[in-house]
Order: sequence, then structure tokens, then C-alpha cells
Amino acid sequence: MNTQFSADLHKEKKFWHAFHCCVGAAVLVASGWLFDLRPTWAQTGEKQIFALDIRSGHVVADKRTIRVTQDDRVELQWTANEAVELHLHGYDIRLDIKRDEPGTMIFKASIAGRFPVGIHGAGGHGNVVYLEVLP
Repeated sequence: MNTQFSADLHKEKKFWHAFHCCVGAAVLVASGWLFDLRPTWAQTGEKQIFALDIRSGHVVADKRTIRVTQDDRVELQWTANEAVELHLHGYDIRLDIKRDEPGTMIFKASIAGRFPVGIHGAGGHGNVVYLEVLP
């Protein structure tokens, strides 16, 4: 066997080995994008994100009612011009917001119904928005 041919064959084998390793790695990475490996509840329903700004104890009028579908993944992103303690009734989620610092409530909308988000604490008690979870 020709030594040049043998060397070329060895280089070609190394090339194909490296090629197959790269393709295999790409397939593994792509499968992570194609097949969501998060917990099952995160794969059901849509992800719904709402940015809510509290000014002097009130949220802008057009966002007073938030509607989602049962099993949606919900993210309520809050800001406020004063420190407030928020409570999502029915889900019993509490969040302390500091002045002009964002805070987030993340949950699965597993319970259908209408639930108030209220302000608690020294500033008083009142509902700033309602969450409606439709079946």
C-alpha cells in the first residue's frame, strides 16, 4: 500500500470522525430546543407576561383586569413609586416591592376564577388588579 495513500486515508478518517462528532453535538443541542425539557406544567398553556406599574396605589385603568387561560404560565412584572406588599388572593402569592425596583410573580394559572391582587401593609388595603383565569 502506498504510504501517501495511507496518510490521506488516515486524514480522511479523522475528518469524518470530527464531522460526525460535530453533527452529533448539533443534534443534541437542537433537541434541547425542539423538546422542551422543563417540568410538564411549563409545557402546557401559553406564557403570558404582564408589566404592571403602581402609581399612588393604583394601576393604569386598561390593565385593571388581567385575563389568562387555565394552565397558562403567568408572569406579573411589577414596579411601584412607593414600597408596597402585594398579595395574589386564591394563589396565596405575596411579593414585597421596593420603591422603583421591579418584582415578579411567576406561577401556573391552575385554578379557574377571578382573583384580586391586593395591597397590604401600612399603606392600607385595597385591590389594584383582578386576575381572571378562564377554563
